[in-house]
Amino acid sequence: MRQKRWTGRATATVAVAAALAVVAIGCGSKDDTSTANSPKASTSAAPAKRGNITASLYDRGNIPAEEGTIVNNRWTKWVNEKGPNDVKFVPIPRFESLQKYNVLFASGSAPDMIFEFDKSYLGQLYNQKQLMPLDDIISKYSTEYKARLEKYPALKKATTMPDGKMYLLGRPYNNDPNHYLFIRADWLKKLNLQVPTTADELFNVAKAFAENDPDGNGKKDTQGIGLSFITGIVLNHMFGNGFTLFGTDQLPWDLKDDHVIHDWDRLQAAIAYQKKIYDAGLTDKDFVTDKNGAKSAQDWMAGKVGIYGSSLPTKNYETLKKNVPDAEIIPIALPKTEFGSFSPLLNNPIAVTGAINAAAKDPEAIVKEIDFMASDAFKNTVNNGLEGEHYKKGANGCPEPIDAEKTKKEVSYIADLNMLASLAKDSCTGLENKANPTAIEKDMIKAVQEGRKAYVDPSRPMPGITHKDFLPLLPQDLTQINANANKTILDLATKAIVSGSSYTVEQFIQEAKAAWDKAGGPKVDAFYEEWYQANKKTAILMKDIYEIK
Repeated sequence: MRQKRWTGRATATVAVAAALAVVAIGCGSKDDTSTANSPKASTSAAPAKRGNITASLYDRGNIPAEEGTIVNNRWTKWVNEKGPNDVKFVPIPRFESLQKYNVLFASGSAPDMIFEFDKSYLGQLYNQKQLMPLDDIISKYSTEYKARLEKYPALKKATTMPDGKMYLLGRPYNNDPNHYLFIRADWLKKLNLQVPTTADELFNVAKAFAENDPDGNGKKDTQGIGLSFITGIVLNHMFGNGFTLFGTDQLPWDLKDDHVIHDWDRLQAAIAYQKKIYDAGLTDKDFVTDKNGAKSAQDWMAGKVGIYGSSLPTKNYETLKKNVPDAEIIPIALPKTEFGSFSPLLNNPIAVTGAINAAAKDPEAIVKEIDFMASDAFKNTVNNGLEGEHYKKGANGCPEPIDAEKTKKEVSYIADLNMLASLAKDSCTGLENKANPTAIEKDMIKAVQEGRKAYVDPSRPMPGITHKDFLPLLPQDLTQINANANKTILDLATKAIVSGSSYTVEQFIQEAKAAWDKAGGPKVDAFYEEWYQANKKTAILMKDIYEIK
């Protein structure tokens, strides 16, 4: 099970100069049609042959009806008008993506370009031989993406599979917080409370928020803390535990005395803490059914939740401020537990975002589309719309919306087209570089800066051995063992939280260990230990992630 060794830590190198696939696609007006249709410069006057390909596109159900559908709108038409191919987009429900892909692959109708954030699922497709190796076709046909691989060596490491070939697509990312733990600062002030710094203090603050009428309406109708989706994930991370009730990434492994261990102690403590919150009535009693956090988000935006885990909640915060103009929120460092101080998830500085279907018929056309979508000009247009119609250049040279409402309506819904866009730091990436941020955005910029101080710190690491995208791919038989055992353990953990005294955390951990052993889980533990011992000097481990630029 020895993996191919990685060489050196991930550091950016100077990219070889490469001809861009696209010429100024994001800087012209709506009527500007000057783009190249090939990633390679052509000396011929004849137009390049256009390909016909298919590509997936997440459907979040957020497109205004007058804009069309997620696969037929002004931006998908723009891609076909300006890009090198005729692309048919296939809608993929964002929170049911794996189920949809399974149906498409089973029917032989999966798209050529597969965009998906879940690397574990992409790993399953690799195991099933459903993915195309990319090394040769990138080398032969690409300029833009090839230059990216040269500039970010960690990208190739993260997208190379056990056979030594590259099968996945990805992008460099800002090494900034992905998840935050927010608290209502105005409630702290009203109840004369301090920012909690330990798990016990966090519980006591949540209890005060639930019982002492912090919104001043004379009713006991506030939740101290959420438990569903990101909040639950963050609370597990507070204990240094990577096993969560929500999501598909169950990572209960850690390092101790230079060996990989399956950390049952941290899992037990994390579940016990959530059970304590639930038993005390400090959270939504129906949190278990809130799989994607939509109910918790609604409660937060209504001003009824005091402590809430989220990605940067710009839109939700805007709604909260409309409902509760005096609301103040701040991100807080994860309170210390008996296992130490940890941080919630950071953005992976190298994010895996897609792959190519092994059944795709026209690799050259697909690589041309990859180059088109990976260009800065493509990113600029998808992020900001068209210059002169949706944005103008601000005083700092970065795009500034001409009409914020128009941009929100006509541009914001299509962000998932940009899954190949580089999000590494540059002069116009992120809220901090907005030309004219709104009051809401200024608050969020402050939250980013505070979150960065609290979380981007190797002394308060994310739990685990390394980021999930840098772990080795489990063989198919171990993948199945891991999935089956974790499904049982998830069910048992949920039962422990909501069952009161009839099912204790001690019973849970005993049955969870038995389920893991019965399923063959120790083989998975052994696989990660063998990989770690063979690759610990060259692999990208948690401590190395903070150094990737």
